[in-house]
Amino acid sequence: PACRSPLCEVQGRFVTARLKKARHLVRRFFGHVFARPLSPAEQGFVDRSLSRACADLFWLQSDADQRHAFTTAARVAARLPNDQEAIEAALLHDIGKWRPYIGPVSRSIATILDLARLPMTNDMRAYRDHGPLGAMQLEAARCGRLAIEFARHHSTEEIDGSDAERWKVLYEADS
Repeated sequence: PACRSPLCEVQGRFVTARLKKARHLVRRFFGHVFARPLSPAEQGFVDRSLSRACADLFWLQSDADQRHAFTTAARVAARLPNDQEAIEAALLHDIGKWRPYIGPVSRSIATILDLARLPMTNDMRAYRDHGPLGAMQLEAARCGRLAIEFARHHSTEEIDGSDAERWKVLYEADS
């Protein structure tokens, strides 16, 4: 018989959320390992979508992170084709991962250590905290407010004070 208590419901949501995150991370791992550099046409899209200072940050990322950001932005552009701020936010949301650079295996280890609340290296902590770190870099480069907030909170399904539909598009595009 299925458990019907509120505690079981909360535990079920917790397990479902962890499995969803695990699936996302497995996809990202293989996406990172097999990523190809952006084509000249894709590079042009990035340069047309970002100010020079923000583009300079974008190009500091690894090929894999550039590919992920471009894919996220293409999904956003398909749903919000005239929303340049949302496209900018999609392109820059993981900018905090460029420094320090750790490879896909170390990223996976950092994620596991974080989930288990175990100690990790300084570089792994910087990877874990890439959202707030990236938001500070975007602020310094004077990128848009939405880009800064999405970098800071992109793993959050919704935040107070945001346009809920726009945030949902960004969040789902990053999945």
